[in-house]
Amino acid sequence: MSMKDRTPSPSASRIPDDQDPQLIPTLHSVDVSPFLDLMLGIARERTIEGILRVTKRTYRGRHVIFGGLWIVASLRITGTSDYSAPGADRKLRLMAFSGAGKPRPAIWRHKEGTYDLVPFSDPLLGPCTKGEPSYAASGDQWDRPDWAVEYGYHAYSAFPIMHKDELLGVMAVFYDRPMVDELADMLLMHRKMHKIYADSLAAAVANAAAFDEIQTLRRELELENEHLRRAVRTAHADDHIVGNAPALHKVMEQIEVVAPTDATVLILGESGTGKELLAEAIHKRSHRRMGPLVRVNCSAVPHELFESEFFGHIKGSFTGAVRDRTGRFLMADGGTLFLDEVGEIPLELQGKLLRVLQEGTFEPIGDDRPRKVDVRIVAATNRDLAADVEAGLFRQDLYFRLSVFPLHNPPLRERLEDIPVLAHHFVSNAARRLGVTEPKLHYRHIQQLQAYDWPGNVRELQNEIERAVIMSHNGGLEFNRLGAHRIGTPPSGTPHLSGTPHLHAATPAYTPDGPLYTEMQMEELHRENTVRALEACGWRVQGEGGAAELLGIKPTTLQSRIKKYGLKKPAA
Repeated sequence: MSMKDRTPSPSASRIPDDQDPQLIPTLHSVDVSPFLDLMLGIARERTIEGILRVTKRTYRGRHVIFGGLWIVASLRITGTSDYSAPGADRKLRLMAFSGAGKPRPAIWRHKEGTYDLVPFSDPLLGPCTKGEPSYAASGDQWDRPDWAVEYGYHAYSAFPIMHKDELLGVMAVFYDRPMVDELADMLLMHRKMHKIYADSLAAAVANAAAFDEIQTLRRELELENEHLRRAVRTAHADDHIVGNAPALHKVMEQIEVVAPTDATVLILGESGTGKELLAEAIHKRSHRRMGPLVRVNCSAVPHELFESEFFGHIKGSFTGAVRDRTGRFLMADGGTLFLDEVGEIPLELQGKLLRVLQEGTFEPIGDDRPRKVDVRIVAATNRDLAADVEAGLFRQDLYFRLSVFPLHNPPLRERLEDIPVLAHHFVSNAARRLGVTEPKLHYRHIQQLQAYDWPGNVRELQNEIERAVIMSHNGGLEFNRLGAHRIGTPPSGTPHLSGTPHLHAATPAYTPDGPLYTEMQMEELHRENTVRALEACGWRVQGEGGAAELLGIKPTTLQSRIKKYGLKKPAA
């Protein structure tokens, strides 16, 4: 304790602890102003770190050789679990100490380790964990450990740090000589002052912990408020595009540049990234915004109906044509035609599509009169069209015509900073649509969502949040099983071939020399292995890490197998 002690006269007798009035003349014999300054310093601190910093300057009373502060181990204060298993002994962690140059408790030993971490069962500090101080005025009053004898620790006082009957820690001081006879009054005075300091320390630690919790909650609230403000500030009401991540911001800048032109735009990106929203944004920023925006999901159109879907037909032109049909190109005249999943257009139809893009004319099925249209094309795909061109699955001239202005839509994992805004947006929309009370989205929820890799991108995020809102009947959201409902996630580790549910593992016959497969079973295994390779690399046929490289065959050989087995990438 930082104070100027005066050694009492040899004639002074030891004053019992319970005679508080005797404290007055003892205090009169010392300058207590440093002690009062210390108390004020502790009272001003609002953080555990600040309290520990002040405490390290505390143990400076006459003959005090060492002082230490042990705090009950907890994640909240010490960053250490208080015990490792049910029934295990709780621990005290040394958080602050000072002394007259003697070795620190890292080399003191108890039966389980060093005094950096002390179990409640320790005979020296353990009694204080029950709420009562413990003292020893000389070496014969306590069972001194070897380290106490070695380093000349003769007396000690230990005090519990209690707040509202909760043990927060233990404070202990050690002396370099027996504190008896003429030093008894000094020991008594120290005990009184240390007890006062321990009580003040308990209040300070409890207040600092509460203050830290309040600050954490405040930061969480401020963060959530900022997310809401960002949602209001950055949500594009006309486009339904939410977010302001640098990757998305770059895309929006490109859209501002290309939208006023009539250039064909090819939007590239994984499934679920919101490519259709970008197409809408392009249309709404173009001079065609008063015209129609016609959408075609090319992956959902049967191959035999593609030509009719695009160009229309007249009644009686083929079996089933019971009336005239207006094609999507004519419907989009004067506006924008959005071709989603353009990579799924059959190779035999791509030439006719190219002609329309180049000349602006076409003939409906069964009609030889050319129709002229003024249509701006915005296409989108999640496939590697350049690889498809090399594999002969997509016309090179059409590819160049579509990719006049390629636009890469970033996956959600590249714009994690947008997840809070998107999450608030989806929670609010889902609650309103489902007619339920909007559940609260906490900071821990945001952390869970940002820790997931989102292979399904924004669409998967929206679905997971809507599912969580539906299940939040108790008022709370839970995101503990992200991805559990995603197609392609095998239950209990069983592989699943996405898009090929008809495949089953071939069951061989067995001979003494091993399994025996029929030709049909071998063909099925061959097909299944090809699909696995394609799925492992996102259906990329060639290039580094492509399916052909995985299988150790030429890309042309793999293309032949794809055609032979009738394999198709599953629709997004």
